Amino acid sequence: MGFDVAFSFDYPATWTVTNTGPPNQEGGPFVISNEAGVEVASLVVQPYLEVEPCRGVCGDMAVSYLGEVPGQGMLGDKSYAVQTKAMDLTSREDLQKGNRWAGNVRLIVGVVGNPSTTQAEDPFHFTTRAGIDVPSTSSPVRPIIFAADRYFETMTEAKAYTSSNEHTRIQAMMRSLKAAAITGTGRGTPTPTATPTGLR
Repeated sequence: MGFDVAFSFDYPATWTVTNTGPPNQEGGPFVISNEAGVEVASLVVQPYLEVEPCRGVCGDMAVSYLGEVPGQGMLGDKSYAVQTKAMDLTSREDLQKGNRWAGNVRLIVGVVGNPSTTQAEDPFHFTTRAGIDVPSTSSPVRPIIFAADRYFETMTEAKAYTSSNEHTRIQAMMRSLKAAAITGTGRGTPTPTATPTGLR
């Protein structure tokens, strides 16, 4: 089934976008890599909303909110934000192993719906997800996940990352996301476009 969503976003000219999904599957995942060929983020349009609130990391673990900037485009007729947050599992090696973490601290940069996730909702929403309302026979919401994950040994290192050039470029890329519903017989064609202006 074709996705009834068309999206676009801008990214640095030295970065690349690769559709890593099966040939007959629309919606990605689209992997964004930097000039060294290292994955920096990914985007996927899902066929329906799946309940995956925290990837198994639930309970009383604290979430640190490290920044948020408003999106420049629209998801359908809705605004959105790009949020950075992190969770420290230094004292919970069992949860680290159970969720296949590559470090003590997991940082997420990604698109969130507006109003964005609040501290009162976490840690049960330690994920990054945005949905847009799309006319569909299978689901009233077409979720878009545009996120970047990083792992650090300490929260201090994670906070320092938010001042890095890479974090700034990822935020700018995600802020440029635009998505719209395609109604009728037309089907959305995901078309990421490289526009280096303002994303250097």
